[in-house]
Parts: sequence; structure tokens; C-alpha cells
Amino acid sequence: MRAAPSSTRLAVTAALLSFAAGAGDAFAFVELGGVFTANMTGSLVLSGLTGRPGYGALVAGAATALAAFLAAVYAASRAAPKGPGPRWDRIRAVLVAVVVLDLAVLVLKSVSPAPGTALRLLTLAASAAAMGSQTAAARRAAGGSGVTTTFVTGTLTSLAQDAADGSSRHAAVRVGAAVMLFLGALTASGAMAVDARLGPAVAAAGTTVALLALPRRAHRTGSPDP
Repeated sequence: MRAAPSSTRLAVTAALLSFAAGAGDAFAFVELGGVFTANMTGSLVLSGLTGRPGYGALVAGAATALAAFLAAVYAASRAAPKGPGPRWDRIRAVLVAVVVLDLAVLVLKSVSPAPGTALRLLTLAASAAAMGSQTAAARRAAGGSGVTTTFVTGTLTSLAQDAADGSSRHAAVRVGAAVMLFLGALTASGAMAVDARLGPAVAAAGTTVALLALPRRAHRTGSPDP
């Protein structure tokens, strides 16, 4: 029987992916027309603010991001199908694709610092696809921990409900994911003050380090990987 992977590795991976998501969302909101590409709830709420300047562009961006996010979740979930245990090789491949998408966002931003409508929507789609793929990979890896890496409402809800039930299981990883989401946004914000292209670079770096922390395939020895 395969051993469970190290809970420490899973916690570190979740934290790093949350950091990357915070960076990706900060970049999209600041540089791509005030639309989130990880937090779909936020984008939907913003789409309801009809009095906001540039409302048409906002709705177009939010719709593009939502469509790309959902398509990426579907594709990534198919690429890393559910099984009796996480398939780390498949999850790793999805996260490699996330890094490639983040770098594509960087390249697209480099093409034009002030993109037109078509290029902005293409960049939004690439960023949202990265976040959707990451979300799917993280959910496949997380098991029953209730941790999400691209939004924290569900994570904090799980934390509060477990506390009400007298359980502290997974509390550290949940709190860590929430804190790292904030730190990712903060880091990207500071980096973008120097160069806007550093936003997706921070996201790509976070996901790359998460790849290194991802649990290796468990051996059949009854003990987890180090």
C-alpha cells in the first residue's frame, strides 16, 4: 500500500501556490482593467457595479477571465484525474503548464505596456487559465484539508467550522494559505512599482518553487517521502 506523502510538503506547496495566486490576482487587477483572474467571486461582484467607469470593458474582461478559468479547471482536472490517491506526476505536469502560462502573461505584457482590447483580453485569458489550472491541481493535491489556493473564503470557512466543532486539523495549512495569498499580492505590488512585468514573474516564481516542494511519488515502504 502506498504511503501518504509528507504533510509538511503539502503545507509548503499550498502556501507557495497561494503566494503565486495572490501575485497573479494583484497583477491582473492593477494592470488588466480591474479584473481578478483567480478570485472569480470578486470579478462577478465587480461586474454588477454598473456605475463604474469603463463598465463595458470590465464586463468583457470578467467574462473572458471566467470562461478561461472554467475551461482551464476542466482541462487540468482531466489531465490530473481523481483517483484513490493524488497522482503527483500528473499534478506536477499541470503546475508546469501554470508556469508556462504565467510566463506567457509576462511576454504578452512585454509586447505592449498599454495593450489594446484584444491583447488585454488575451492576457486576461492566459492569466485566468493559469489560475484555473493551479486551482484544479491544488484541489487534487489537498485531499480533505479544505484548502484552496486561489481564494480564501472557502479555506477560512473550513477553518472556522472545524474550530466550532473542536477540531484544529489542517488549521496551520489553512492559515498559512490565507497569509501567503496576502503576501503574494503585497510582493507583486511592490515589484510592479519597479516594472509591471514583474507581477507575473513573481507568480511564476512562486509556482516554480511549489513544484520543487510538491511531494514525490510515495514508495511502497509504509513511510512517507522526506
